[in-house]
Amino acid sequence: MIRSIVRRLRKKLRPLLLRAAGEDIDFIARQKQWGTPSFEGDALRTYCKNTSWMQEPRFREAYEAGFNSGHRYSHLPDLHLEWRIHIILWAAQQALKHEGDFVECGVNTGIFSLTVCKYLDFSKLPRNFYLFDTFAGIPESQMSDTERPKRLKENRDFYQDCFATAQANFAPWPNTKLVRGLVPDTLTTVDIQKVAYLSIDMNIAKPERDALEHFWPKLVSGGVIVLDDYGWLNYAEQKATIDEFAKANDINICILPTGQGIIVKP
Repeated sequence: MIRSIVRRLRKKLRPLLLRAAGEDIDFIARQKQWGTPSFEGDALRTYCKNTSWMQEPRFREAYEAGFNSGHRYSHLPDLHLEWRIHIILWAAQQALKHEGDFVECGVNTGIFSLTVCKYLDFSKLPRNFYLFDTFAGIPESQMSDTERPKRLKENRDFYQDCFATAQANFAPWPNTKLVRGLVPDTLTTVDIQKVAYLSIDMNIAKPERDALEHFWPKLVSGGVIVLDDYGWLNYAEQKATIDEFAKANDINICILPTGQGIIVKP
C-alpha cells in the first residue's frame, strides 16, 4: 500500500519537479548569456539594462523618504519598488512643465507622494498636492463581489487607520492637502481648477473610474496620469473599467513591465 502511495505521489510530483528544474536551467542559461540581473524585485527581473539612476543620491533620499513612511509594506523583504518610483518621478517631473496642481488618489502613509515631495522639494513649488484617501484601508462598500476576498485580505495584512501618521509625514510640506473620505464623495469638496499630475492607486475599480471621470476634464494638455495597478493581473477589474473609459475618450494607455499604466493627455 505504501509503495502504491509513493508511486502515485511520484507521478503527480514529477511534472512539477521537471518544470522547476527546467526553470532553474533557464535561469542559469540566462545568467550565463546576460550576466547578473540588473534589477530584481516587485515581480520584475531585468538584464543588461542601465540602472545607474538607482544609485543617484537624490533618488535614494527620495526613495527612503517614501519607504520610511510607516506603511506595513515596508517590512516586506526584497520588495524593491525602485523602478515603479522611477516612473512616478519621471511623470512628476514631466508634470512640472505644465500648469496645474498635483493629485494622488490612494495615499495611505504616502510612499509614492512622499517620494515626489522629497525629490521635487515640493514645498518650494507654487502649486498644491491634493491627497485623497480613506486613510483606513480599502472601503468594503465599494468592492465588487469578485474583488472582495483579495481586497479584504489586503486590508487585514497591510492597511490600518493611518491618518495621524500621514499628517505627520506631510507636515514638512504645507502645500500638501490631505482629504479624508471616500472617492468620489470627497472630490467635489476641494476646488481644483487644473491638474498636471494624477496618481491613481486605490486597488478597486469603482473609485478609480470615478476619479478618472472627475479629473480628466481638469487635466491639462501634457498632464500625466500614473495608474499603479493597471497592468497587474490580480487587478483585472480596474484595467477593464479604465479601458472602457479610455475607449470612450479616445485615450492611449502605455502599459509598463512595472505593472503601471501611463496616460499623457494630448
